Amino acid sequence: MSSNSTEEERIQFKAIKNKLKGIANFFADKYNLEYGPFKTNVSPEANPMTRGNTLNHTWSTLFKGSTNKQYAAQISFVMHKKEPYLDVGFYFGRSSAHSLDDKQRAEFESQLSNLGNSLSDTLVNNKEFQMKYHSLFDVGFTAYSNNDKLKPDEWISAIQQSPENSQIVAKVYSNDFGVIEKSTLGFYVSQIAFLMSAISDTNSKSVPIIKPLTPGESAKKAERLAEIGNKGESFIMANERSKLETLGFENSDYPKHVALESTAYGYDIISLNDNKEEIFIEVKTTTRSIEDRGSKQFFMSSHEHKVYKLNKSKYRLYRVYDVENTPSFEEIDLKNIEREADGYICKY
Repeated sequence: MSSNSTEEERIQFKAIKNKLKGIANFFADKYNLEYGPFKTNVSPEANPMTRGNTLNHTWSTLFKGSTNKQYAAQISFVMHKKEPYLDVGFYFGRSSAHSLDDKQRAEFESQLSNLGNSLSDTLVNNKEFQMKYHSLFDVGFTAYSNNDKLKPDEWISAIQQSPENSQIVAKVYSNDFGVIEKSTLGFYVSQIAFLMSAISDTNSKSVPIIKPLTPGESAKKAERLAEIGNKGESFIMANERSKLETLGFENSDYPKHVALESTAYGYDIISLNDNKEEIFIEVKTTTRSIEDRGSKQFFMSSHEHKVYKLNKSKYRLYRVYDVENTPSFEEIDLKNIEREADGYICKY
């Protein structure tokens, strides 16, 4: 063991590893019957500090599809060196087990390639799987391959060509008390666990299934979507304050974040235009990038649309993109959008 960390640091590091190992074991037990069987593993580093005196990545994982984690499909929990969040996501291994001989490596690489092809084929041909996959990117998951950020459709193609070092990951932050609750972790794992039903460690095809969310997981999803929406509204509030300051409108009454008071308004923010006239701003937020075709769709209630029709000259709809990374927005002209009816209020 290197001497560049104290005994106290090593004890704390071991405690973190044990906590992460417990998390992996918990979710392996929870999903073994539906999506397993899983093996588990945890970060092997004995020393929390690198030779450069920076903190090592620390992780735990549940995996299947191969006896070697580096060539398997995984659900992993990764603590970064300096970042205040936990990465939770679906990973393909890095295909970098250096202790293998050439024959073993070739066998494992073939297995990993088959896993990528199997999942890619399922995502292309199974419509239910495809819809569930695309919904991941509405709650904050991001796709990567070899450290490059990809659009959802690009990732499906990438894992067919070269699955190694490909991930779909969400950043999970602690709450106001510095704790990531088990129910929060459970929500994120519940979103990606279904991908494992397309993974098999045999030549036979698995039967893809999607386990329904529990009431608690559904509630967490609604909470997550509300959190995303509030982040977008806060971003537009800050933009409106800056705009009004630039215009020299020193009026503490504007902008107003009325969505925090009630949904009855039919919009989220009251602000002013260049002529000091009130405008009503409805904010629609997504964690997707503006280039993602999935970002070009949002839900608008019948009440919101009614308020728009009654106030067309005052109404503004701002679409916020990539709200958790580098947010940007554009104004959407509601005269030019395609609308589809989605439900009825039924009375009896």
